[in-house]
Amino acid sequence: FQVLGSSGKLYTCYSSCHFCTCPAFDFTVVQKSESLLCKHILAVYLSLAVGACQELSVSEEQLTSILLAGEEDEG
Repeated sequence: FQVLGSSGKLYTCYSSCHFCTCPAFDFTVVQKSESLLCKHILAVYLSLAVGACQELSVSEEQLTSILLAGEEDEG
């Protein structure tokens, strides 16, 4: 899933493995173990529960670009 953050930035969330590319997830969930999830993963779960997700099919090339964009933002 891609979730639009309050800053206007897109974050990639993987609900199947409970992971988000946002800095808050890295800091509060991974590094400090102070939380179970970030607001972006919560948004994914809530949108799935109420049927508010927008589904978009992408090619393998587009998916590669999406995933690489997340890596560039991290490093």
